[in-house]
Formats: sequence, C-alpha cells, structure tokens
Amino acid sequence: MRTEIKLAGFGGQGVILMGVLLAQAAGYHENKEVAQTQSYGPEARGGACRAEVVISDEPIDYTKTLNPDIFVAMSQPAFDKYIKDINIETADIFIDDTLVTEIPEGIKKLHRVSATKLAEEKVGNKMVANTIMLTALVNATKMVSLEALKNTIAGNLPAKIQAVNMKAVDVALEYCEQQGGKQ
Repeated sequence: MRTEIKLAGFGGQGVILMGVLLAQAAGYHENKEVAQTQSYGPEARGGACRAEVVISDEPIDYTKTLNPDIFVAMSQPAFDKYIKDINIETADIFIDDTLVTEIPEGIKKLHRVSATKLAEEKVGNKMVANTIMLTALVNATKMVSLEALKNTIAGNLPAKIQAVNMKAVDVALEYCEQQGGKQ
C-alpha cells in the first residue's frame, strides 16, 4: 500500500526534519520502502517550505506526492497554498491550530493539534512543535510505531536536543489521550 504525506510550513519550524524523521522511521525501523523530497524558498527562516514522504510496501516508482493521503499544515500560509491540492473528502488533514485558524468547510478528517501552544506552554520550547505534530500524526495514523519514531529521534538528533524532543513526544501523547485520540 502506498501512502503519500505532504508536510508544509515556514522555514524554521522543522518541517523538513519532520519529513526526514518520518521517512527514516518507516524505512529503517519498519522496513518500508520510502522516498522523501523537500522544497523551500530562498529565505532560510520564515519562507515557505514543504516536505513530501511516500511510504510503500512495494518499490516506489514515483517519489513525489500525486494525491496526498495526509496533509500537515504548520502555518496558515502553508495551509492556504497547498489545501487546493488536497482531496478534503478523503485526506487526513492535520493542522497546528495555534497558527492555522481559517479553515474552509467540508474537510472530512480534520485533526487539530495545538502543537506550537503545547511546545511553548508544556515543553518551554516552541522549536519542538514539529515533534509534537509528528507524534500526533504517528499516533493517529499508526503508519509507523511510536517505538520507531522514538528510536529515530534518539538516533538522528544531536544529544543536546534529544531530551527536549522526547519530552515533546510525551506531551503530544498526553494531549492525544486527552483528546480521545481525535486531535
């Protein structure tokens, strides 16, 4: 089965890292076929960026997303730019509702995750909003195991930021539990 994920936000939010971690969790820890691509504007911080991940049980013949099954928007401009490419009837759409507040009617599977707010208030570092969102995504979709995600974080992030990211995972899981699994 092929699953296509599009992640979008602005530079500095860790959107590219989310894509890399998801791809590595699926590929290295779940033995799936994966492809990960990324794009960002000329501005390093603040400019638009996106990452695409394709996860499959079969070899991947095309590495880009054609009809994303999952869309993650970490900012309103990213949501506005890419929502037109998403089938709102079938796709799981995850938004950071701290920053994405204008949402059209008709989205069938909307997951609201207060990633930036949780990162600031519960972890004390808004830079881990990406880890909170990624954990909520993994928890809701089960596309990779939480163990695979944790192992990927531990194996890929510098030691000085591992603890804060693991705390972000715990905060996200607690949030998901409080929401009844319906972010």
